[in-house]
Amino acid sequence: RCAYLGALGDDAFAEFCVREFEREGIETRYIRRVPGASVFLALIVADRSAETRMIVWTDERAPRLEPDQVPEQAIRRARVLHVDNYHPEPALAAARIARAHGVTVTIDLEMNDRSADSLLKTCDYAIVPLEFVQERYCAAQAEEGARVLYEEVAAHGGSAAVVTAGADGSVGVGAEGVVRQPAYRVRVVDTTGCGDVYHGAFALGVARGRDLEDNMRVAAATAALKCRKPGGRAGIPTMAEVEEFLPGA
Repeated sequence: RCAYLGALGDDAFAEFCVREFEREGIETRYIRRVPGASVFLALIVADRSAETRMIVWTDERAPRLEPDQVPEQAIRRARVLHVDNYHPEPALAAARIARAHGVTVTIDLEMNDRSADSLLKTCDYAIVPLEFVQERYCAAQAEEGARVLYEEVAAHGGSAAVVTAGADGSVGVGAEGVVRQPAYRVRVVDTTGCGDVYHGAFALGVARGRDLEDNMRVAAATAALKCRKPGGRAGIPTMAEVEEFLPGA
């Protein structure tokens, strides 16, 4: 069971998002609808010949959830809260509520700014791309970055840190030591959204009580399978597909 906490406008883009949430069985009652606003929009241009992509985005008409609008009761009932730092103020407010009530917090950080400083103090699991630790710690490799990130997270009661590096896999560090997870080899059509899928699968694994090594294995497989189809969501596998790909997942 999953719920989305955030703000959306009332235009066709916002209505599409709500319909898709509901089609997937995601709870939408906590979404704040803002008249006259839209959503965070991104246009992704893929170049098959060069195997590259470009993302053009805008949040000009995207509404923001204010910190005092974060639904505390919804967070208190959760097993896991997942946040990022695109809208850091409500994310931080939500993470602090979760921490106060024993709810595990997973975090996705892409921007190394003041919000990252605060959010890293309130998370249990930090999962970031290689570029983040390269910028924040001048780490040359994913393992070096994961070790330093874990030190920062653990200093505030966090459990583990994971650095993702695309085709080079991911590296996690926790109390049990270093976990190196290679990327699974699949026929790649589109990698759009792979990081988000990794985070989602990881959060589910936390809710189900997986240890770090097993969780990274399943998250890596889920993200790899997502690459099979074009688009951000079309290739996201079902749990049955993940279990077929990884027996015992």
